Amino acid sequence: MKIKDAAEYGLFCVGTWLLRALPLEWSRVLLERAGRLAVRRRWWRADVAASQLAAALPDLAPGEREQLLADLYRNLARTVHEVFISPPDPGQVRVSGGWAPLDAALARGRGLILASVHLGNFELCGRVIAGRCDLLDVVKPQRNRLFDRYLEIMRNRGGIATVPMAKSGPAVLKHLRAGGVVSLLLDQDAGDRGVVVPFLGRPAATWPGAARLSLQTGCPVLPVCLARRPDGGHDLEFGDLMEPDKLPPEARDPVAYTALITERLEEFVRRHPQQWFWVHRRWKGAATAHKETAGSG
Repeated sequence: MKIKDAAEYGLFCVGTWLLRALPLEWSRVLLERAGRLAVRRRWWRADVAASQLAAALPDLAPGEREQLLADLYRNLARTVHEVFISPPDPGQVRVSGGWAPLDAALARGRGLILASVHLGNFELCGRVIAGRCDLLDVVKPQRNRLFDRYLEIMRNRGGIATVPMAKSGPAVLKHLRAGGVVSLLLDQDAGDRGVVVPFLGRPAATWPGAARLSLQTGCPVLPVCLARRPDGGHDLEFGDLMEPDKLPPEARDPVAYTALITERLEEFVRRHPQQWFWVHRRWKGAATAHKETAGSG
């Protein structure tokens, strides 16, 4: 174990302990004020978020983008508070349109891939769905293994089984063939292991795993996100179900299918731009990703 990892994890534990010792409203306000300070000083990747907002949403006036950045860090502060200090009751989440899309997909008996994004309280999203079905979450391990173990335990307590991305193949196939649900977050840069498809109008290295799994197994893909309402509550939102045997011919290859899935996920981000994880360098790997194009197979 690295000394740096132990020190970072120790600071995290002390910080969360101190915040939990405060009244809930105080700890929430304290985190929100830290978020506002980060925006003003361009700390904690606020500079990354600002530059990516300008590139992806050029039609917004500078003042509008700055307000969106402030709203983003307010949402991040609330998410941190909910995940680590005071977790909401998953039963209080409102399911927009009801569970019909999920239930109908599972009724086919072929398993289901949930495609999602880092938007709103994405950790709560998994807990809500795990209360409805047998959920396996494919995760990208954290650099700090102590913190990674903390997140794994937290997710397991919420009813979510997890498997590291690098070792996920056999476990995912077994889970899908048993009729289970596999969740994949598809909005992180995939670097040289990704394929290039458009995301918010710019080429982005994107993980093609969901498309490949769907084409290989015949299981459908259902886009989903959990967005925060203005009143502080949460809405679970489903997109349109995508079934591989009903795709148009030109979309039946991994790259074109990945582009279609990404397009559906982009709709969530455009609907709730202040809640997406703009601090992640989403477009950095496009230059090194596979130069396949839609229709190339």
